[in-house]
Amino acid sequence: MTTYIISYDLNSPGQSYEKVHKVINSYHAWAKLGGSAYIILSDETAPQIRDKLMKKMDVNDQVFVGIIRAPAAWYGVGDEVSDWLKNNLK
Repeated sequence: MTTYIISYDLNSPGQSYEKVHKVINSYHAWAKLGGSAYIILSDETAPQIRDKLMKKMDVNDQVFVGIIRAPAAWYGVGDEVSDWLKNNLK
């Protein structure tokens, strides 16, 4: 499994974040970093993940999917997310 960071911005007024969250929550393991940033574990490639998310977005929305590995540093994400990161970043 690869650890990915996802960051997105839904730019159209009245958009439902629920559709995007449903895609993210469907992955084996995930953690919310804050705002519209998540970390997930997946066997898919970054383009495959991006394409799944884009199906739930409008053409003027933005999404970034990239691999994240240790070493990494963070602050203020809470104990649950911090533990998730410690356990899943390799």
